[in-house]
Amino acid sequence: MFTRNKDQNFDLSFHNGGTVRHVISSFLFIYFIIVASGCTSSHEETGPFALTISQEQVASWVRNFNPLIPSGTSRWPTGSGIYEPLFIFNSIEGKYVPWLATGYEWKDGNKVLDITIRENVLWSDGTPFSAHDVAFTFHLKKEHGGLDPRGSWGYLKSVEAQNDQLVRFVFSRIYVPGLDGIAGQPIIPEHIWKHVEDPVKFANPNPVGTGPFTEIVKFDHQIWELGRNPNYWQEGKPAVDRLKFPAFPTNEQATIALINGEVDWAGNFIPAIDRVFVGRDPENHHYWFPRTGGTIFFYMNTTKAPMDKIDVRKAISLAINREQIVNVAMYNYTIPAHPTALADGLSPWRSPEATEMGDWVTHDLERANSMLDSVGYPMGKDGFRRLPDGSVLSFDISIVSGWSDWIRAAQVISQNLKLVGIKTRVKTNDFGAWFSQMQKGEFDMAIAWTEKGPTPFPLYRGLMSSEYLKPVGEIAETNWHRFSLPEVDSLCTAFEQTSDDREIRSIIYRLEELFVEYAPAIPLFAEPSWGQYNTKRFTNFPNKDNPYALLSPNYPPENLLVLVNVVPK
Repeated sequence: MFTRNKDQNFDLSFHNGGTVRHVISSFLFIYFIIVASGCTSSHEETGPFALTISQEQVASWVRNFNPLIPSGTSRWPTGSGIYEPLFIFNSIEGKYVPWLATGYEWKDGNKVLDITIRENVLWSDGTPFSAHDVAFTFHLKKEHGGLDPRGSWGYLKSVEAQNDQLVRFVFSRIYVPGLDGIAGQPIIPEHIWKHVEDPVKFANPNPVGTGPFTEIVKFDHQIWELGRNPNYWQEGKPAVDRLKFPAFPTNEQATIALINGEVDWAGNFIPAIDRVFVGRDPENHHYWFPRTGGTIFFYMNTTKAPMDKIDVRKAISLAINREQIVNVAMYNYTIPAHPTALADGLSPWRSPEATEMGDWVTHDLERANSMLDSVGYPMGKDGFRRLPDGSVLSFDISIVSGWSDWIRAAQVISQNLKLVGIKTRVKTNDFGAWFSQMQKGEFDMAIAWTEKGPTPFPLYRGLMSSEYLKPVGEIAETNWHRFSLPEVDSLCTAFEQTSDDREIRSIIYRLEELFVEYAPAIPLFAEPSWGQYNTKRFTNFPNKDNPYALLSPNYPPENLLVLVNVVPK
């Protein structure tokens, strides 16, 4: 995500000339980037075989390579680069790619899953990898609940290595979607981790993995480098000798480095990218932003009044001008959200009935005000609505510091909500603090992503099922807004047990109808998959003409497909 310095205060009042002021501010901002990129002194010259990547924006690096803890704490690419999963779901091709496993078979009425493990794979220290490492990884998750935030042991009964090349997963109940969580699990080496006293707190500073990059060549607070695994199982891969990660405190600095040719691969939001980035070096600077099915949401903490009321959530949605967000915050890289929250990649699943019911995803201030009046939150003389105790209806909108596209989106929303008498403040935190607040439900309002998958099931399960519902203060891997419906749980159970296409579609349609009826979270816009690359030193990045995977580094483990296919020029 691209950012501006959070001390800058852009005027986002879209009346009385506000649009003109915004255009001027945006022009000056882009001008600053161009000038700064021309004046900034270069980083140390990158060698021909060091792929410089910008994926995390931090002031200084922390040496943590634990692939089992929640994302956002360990360094990229710990979970898909140093360690690897059994399968990778390729969202462009819509299929699983065998990785540390070569195949799987459901048995006993979908209650037993046998996974065949790839032969002749070594850990980076030369120790043979086997099915026993897979079983150990899952047993460790069972012993330490903090390593199992998605609750895989809620549907697993046992995981046992039948021999060196076969792992048997026995389910406590029929749960076919469990394959998704099992397939993407990073696998750790038993011979190393069996000696770890507390795997939840273990920083794993010198990792031993099966991935293409495992050697910590250099590590300090400002830059670190990750070298090639000499024992990697894919012959001739990776072609890249090492990965290089400079610390960029903000996306502003990361973008300047990218524009200046100092970064080879990134996943940033860049305003006016054709002018600012491509125009700088049209031969080598490229980007690809496919819309792969995800949607960015405006979350409201449903444990807090009055956001526990359906009509309040729908009124807030009606107050939001999505066209304005797409234009002002997203530079028209994307489109407003569909009423079902299903973006382009999942459009064949959209229910016509649910689409028609989702009229609260339009912009209608008059209707928004009317709904807020009807549920008992009167407008005060100061232009702000009041709670029953007389206090102003006021909330914080939580955003990651430096993610300027989301910050601008939040500022647009804040101005929109002011027009219906709701007072808000855009509050920024660094990613770690923000993500902790989201997972623990310690926020008022926020912008964030949601679940993705080959069908809409993960999306609606994550938004409305009690499967991931946790009390405020406890970490929830998804369902950050704390919402569930008993009917959704029943539908999820039915979905988990069927392979009938007509029944699957019927279940998905009903989930869509419940989503538009209850508005548990507010869809804003289709999520672009941000990805930029520089071909001056490296080639064979995915793009619209060579779409072998998502270009963006922001989607593990799919980014592994890029890491093993990029080659030096």
